[in-house]
Amino acid sequence: MKQIKITAIRIDGGTQARLQLDQAVVKEYSEHMKDGDKFPPIVVFHDGSEHWLADGFHRYFASKSNGALDIECDVREGTLDDALLYAFSANGRRGLSMSAEDNRSIITRMLQHPVWGKWSNAEIAKHVGVSKMTVGRVKASLEKDNPAPTKKKYTDKHGNESTIETKNLGKKKVKPEPEPEPEPEPDNDVVRELTDTINSLSQENTILKDQIAIGQWDATDIEKIDIQETVTELRKQIHVLEIENRTLRDSRDMYQNRNAELMGTVKSLQSKLKKLNP
Repeated sequence: MKQIKITAIRIDGGTQARLQLDQAVVKEYSEHMKDGDKFPPIVVFHDGSEHWLADGFHRYFASKSNGALDIECDVREGTLDDALLYAFSANGRRGLSMSAEDNRSIITRMLQHPVWGKWSNAEIAKHVGVSKMTVGRVKASLEKDNPAPTKKKYTDKHGNESTIETKNLGKKKVKPEPEPEPEPEPDNDVVRELTDTINSLSQENTILKDQIAIGQWDATDIEKIDIQETVTELRKQIHVLEIENRTLRDSRDMYQNRNAELMGTVKSLQSKLKKLNP
């Protein structure tokens, strides 16, 4: 721990995770400090020249309002981004609870960051201390408010410039149903291929049914996205269970066949034994 001059601590780097301070809490902390109560040190990140406040804004302003010149700090080495990332999770570990609006603001800032915006919903949710579904709702809201451009300029190797439509880029194209080659007696590979095709079409049909059902549901777009993710996850779990069940059935059939063979062998040996011992 280290005593640092309050005037040397930077608070203008955007590291205040809350939308606004609770002035009633600042006043309450100030009164407790006057009474001699000890508070945990604030957390600052030192980038080699500046000290960036990452956690303890209410304690900082309470000390400042009491006329304190120095404040006890937990000093850590790191950049402004390190301080910002720490601030986004600090109140998930301790301190005053964040409001829903505070959490939404934090998630939005992380999604818009060039590095943290590439994190998965689960990673952001774990860092902030919210549910993965909450991050998904914020992301969906941002995408709705700021849709990606549907056209992009493209220059070919000859220097010719053209505009291409991008809204369908990356989307999976529906594969046409393969036409089986005419064969008098299909071999095992053809049968296996046709079976895989039927299974694939069946899965696509199920997905389309789910999407139609959800689309007819009287709910908001965000709620529909949430239920779509839930249904997709449940479908995956069902698929895994079906595979496990099929494996168990195959094992059962195999053991039943072996048991039947052994029973036949036993009967044969018993018959031979009777002939040897009339």
